[in-house]
Amino acid sequence: MLFRKKQDVDDYCTASLKVLFSADREKLWDQLRLACSDPALSEAVKRDYFDHIRAVMIELVLIAITKNSSMEVGFDAHVFVEAYCRDHGFSHIDEIRRTYSQAFGFPGQDGVASMVASFSRQLADGQLRKETTERHYVEFYAVLGCLLDEFKSIKLTTKRG
Repeated sequence: MLFRKKQDVDDYCTASLKVLFSADREKLWDQLRLACSDPALSEAVKRDYFDHIRAVMIELVLIAITKNSSMEVGFDAHVFVEAYCRDHGFSHIDEIRRTYSQAFGFPGQDGVASMVASFSRQLADGQLRKETTERHYVEFYAVLGCLLDEFKSIKLTTKRG
């Protein structure tokens, strides 16, 4: 597409975060957790599962922004997410997100696979069944794919110059 709709990065992040912190999103994630029927995942505290899924999703949003935007927009997105989490009492989720950021950026490996491995270690001491990790891998890649597709039609801008 030659012409992409311009959107302010703060507005984009606000909309994304509102969705990711919604009760409706938690219902979908809980359905995924139950569908996996994995004893190790079932033993994980539901709130921890939501926090980790949310952290992964936020990191995927930031990855898509960084890949498709200027350095300034990417920087502003990271600053906005950090401030949003701090201001809404979710600083712990931003800390969790940083571990997934490190996992994604591990050299020589599939970033999403590294995130899933980290997800398994953090939630269930690495005891998630192979089918569970494969399902989350597919889900995380699907989200990333949708985000990347979205950037074919929008261009994020920043209020800074």
